[in-house]
Amino acid sequence: MHANRSVLSLTLLITLSLSVAQSSTPSDKTGLAALPTPDGALLRWFLPGDVVPSGGFLVQIAGGSSLTVPVASPQPFTPALGISREEYDAVKAVYTAPLTDDNRLQRAIFNLNVVARTGYAKALGIQITLKDLKPGAYAATVYAVNGGNQTRVGSAAFTTGPTPAVPAPAALKATGGTTGAQLTWTPPNTPGNLVVAYNVYRAGTSGPFTRLDPAPFFRTEAKGGDVFKDTALKAGQTGRYQVTSVDLFGRESAPSPAITVTAQTMPVSPEITRASPGNRTVTLDWIPSTDARVTAVQVLRGTTPENLARIATVTSPARSYVDSTVQGGVAYLYALAAVDSQGVVSGRSTLTGGTGQNLTPPAAPSGLKVTPGESALALAWTANPERDLRGYLVYRSEGTQAAASELLLTGLPITALSYTDSIPKGVQTRYHYRVVAVNTTQVASVPSAAVTAALLDTTPPPAPVLAAVLPSTGTAGLTLTWTQAEVPDLAGFEVTRVAEGATLPPTVLNPAPLNAAARTYTDASAAPGVIYAYSLRSLDRTGNRSQPAAPVVAALPGQVGGTLPTALTATLLPEHAGVRLRWAAGSSAAQYVVYRLAGTQPLQVSDLLSEQTFTDPQGQADSQYLLRAVSGSGELSAPTPVLRVTP
Repeated sequence: MHANRSVLSLTLLITLSLSVAQSSTPSDKTGLAALPTPDGALLRWFLPGDVVPSGGFLVQIAGGSSLTVPVASPQPFTPALGISREEYDAVKAVYTAPLTDDNRLQRAIFNLNVVARTGYAKALGIQITLKDLKPGAYAATVYAVNGGNQTRVGSAAFTTGPTPAVPAPAALKATGGTTGAQLTWTPPNTPGNLVVAYNVYRAGTSGPFTRLDPAPFFRTEAKGGDVFKDTALKAGQTGRYQVTSVDLFGRESAPSPAITVTAQTMPVSPEITRASPGNRTVTLDWIPSTDARVTAVQVLRGTTPENLARIATVTSPARSYVDSTVQGGVAYLYALAAVDSQGVVSGRSTLTGGTGQNLTPPAAPSGLKVTPGESALALAWTANPERDLRGYLVYRSEGTQAAASELLLTGLPITALSYTDSIPKGVQTRYHYRVVAVNTTQVASVPSAAVTAALLDTTPPPAPVLAAVLPSTGTAGLTLTWTQAEVPDLAGFEVTRVAEGATLPPTVLNPAPLNAAARTYTDASAAPGVIYAYSLRSLDRTGNRSQPAAPVVAALPGQVGGTLPTALTATLLPEHAGVRLRWAAGSSAAQYVVYRLAGTQPLQVSDLLSEQTFTDPQGQADSQYLLRAVSGSGELSAPTPVLRVTP
C-alpha cells in the first residue's frame, strides 16, 4: 500500500526520531523529549547503542521540585505495559543481548515496534510519566548507567500545564488511478510537535472509517516523503480518506478533513475483427474504441498467450495495422491494448490468430556434392540464406536422364545440410540426385543442379576358367579358350604368359583389355618349341581384377632338334623302384630330355640323354611323361604326346 523502504532507511528514521526532543521550539534538539502535563510531564528518550544499560537509567529533575528518579531497564513485566508476556520476553531478549552483525537486522525491525508501540518503549524503560510536580518550569536530564559509569543521554526543559494536542496532517490530497488511490499530505510543522508516523483511514461513500495497513505508516526523510498507495480500491470504486498523526508517545491526532476519490477504470481496448494473411504480412482490422480517453492502441503479438509483446503503437482512431515482420508459416496470436492520455494501458483484447505466408520461392540449393562409399552415397550442400526456410527435400533418379522418374527420399523436409542414401553393397547403378528448398509456407524452390555417382566397387569379379591352349588353325600361334561366370559390370580380360624357366613376372599380352564378350585369344607371338604357361584375369568397370585363372601349359612344335622319338613306353618297376622309359630314335641322331607332368606343369627329370632309355626313381603308377629332342645347337623340339604309366 506504500512505497518500499529499506531497513536501513527505517532504522535511520527511528534514530532521528528518538534522538530529537522538542521543547518550546523545534530547533531545541536533544536526546530527550518532554511533553508537559498539568502535574508533571511525559518523558521519552532513545536507547544508546540499541542495548539496555546494565544499571538502567537515572532521571534528574531540577526546578520547583528537585528529585532523582531511577528507571530500571528493562522494566518488570506488568499488564500495565500494554503488551503480552510473549512480546515482553522477546523485547527483553533482543535488547539485553550484545549488538552483533548477525542480530543487527532483527534489532532494526524491533526498533520500528518501539517507535510504533509505546508498550515496547515502556518495557525498555525509555518512556516514563512524571507526576505530582509543583507547577512551574523544570529541566530534566537522563543518564545511562553501566557499572559505575554514567553517560548523559539528553536533556529537555518543560513547564507543567495543559498537554498540547497532537497536530493533524495538513493539505491531504488524493489521486485516483487505475490501480487504486494515492494519498499525499504535508507533515505538521507546529511548535512542540513530536509526530513520527501516521494512520490512514478509508470509508466507502457512507459508513464508518477503517484503518488501513501498514499502521502506523512511516514517512521517510526524502523530499515529499512517501506516497501512501491504496491498491485495494478497485477501478470505478469511490473511497473517502482521513489521515491522523501519531507522536512519539503513541498519541493520535484528530483526523484530517475527509477527502473523496474514485479509482479510474481502465481504458476500453478495441477488438480485432479480422486478421488477413498476405505475402509475409498479416493485416489486422478493428473497430476503434468509443472510450474518449483512448489516445493510442498497442499491437501485441506472440506465439503463445504468455509471450505476447508489443510490436507497434498506433495513434487512435486508427482502425488497422499491417504486420510486415512475420515469418511465413508461423501461427501468431494478436491482441490490442488501449492507452489513455495518462499513459495507462488497458488489459489486452481477445486473442486472434493469424498465420503469415511466404509466397516467394526460396533460391535453389547450391553446392550439392556427392561422396561415394561402399554401401552409401553421402550428399552435402550449402545452406540457403532465407530465414523462414522449413527444410530441404532430396530426390533420386536412375538411368541416363538426370531427372527421370525421380523418387522423394526424405518424405518431410529435413533441416540438415546433408543426407546419406544407403544402398545394398555391390549395386552398381548410377544414381542422380537433386535437392529442393521448401519455406515455411510449403513453397518449394526449383531443384538444385544434379550430381551423379555410384557406389565404390572394391569387389573383384570371379576368375575365368582357362579351358585349353591349342595351336591356331590356319594361322601361326596358340589360341586360348575360356569360360566366365556372369558379372554385371564385367569390362574385359587381360591375358598373361610366362616362358618355362623364366623368373620375370608374367607378361600381359594385351595392353588394352579384351572385350567383355571375348572368350578366345590367339597368341601370335609364341615362339616355336618354347613352353609357355598361360593365364588370364577378368576386369570390372571399376578396374578391379580377378584372381588369375589356373595356368595351362602349351608350346608350338619345334622346327629344329631332330626327329621326335617314337615307340615311347613306360614300365612300372617292382619294389617301388620307379618307372623305366624306352623309346626309339628318330631318323636323325639327337639327344633327349624327359619331363614328368606335375599337375599341368612339365617338370624336367633328366639331363641330356644320348641313349633311348631312362629310369625315373620318383615315378609311380599314373605318372605322366613326355620327351623332347634336342639339336646339337641346344634347340628343343616340340614335345611328344603325353604318356601315362599304367600298372
